[in-house]
Amino acid sequence: MTPLVLHLRPGARQWFASWPAAHHPHLVERYARMYAGGSYAPTWYQRQVARQVHEPAAEFGIGPNGPGAARRVLTPDRPVGPPGAPGAGEPAQLALL
Repeated sequence: MTPLVLHLRPGARQWFASWPAAHHPHLVERYARMYAGGSYAPTWYQRQVARQVHEPAAEFGIGPNGPGAARRVLTPDRPVGPPGAPGAGEPAQLALL
């Protein structure tokens, strides 16, 4: 899991600002303060969000296991594809068109 805090570069910032102004006006000042220093939220806030994601993830055994670790695990009791389908238990290559 990789938490990414919103970054608002010029152009995106103006486009995004119209949404809270229209739907959540009570958040406008908070966003203005948060992004007053530029396109990115302050480092302290990014770290806070990362902790809020990583701590529970680690508690439940979710997250990075180290360099080169597998990102998904297929188990025999949860085959890929409908039961009895050719190649059940193996990932299927889907057609683009």
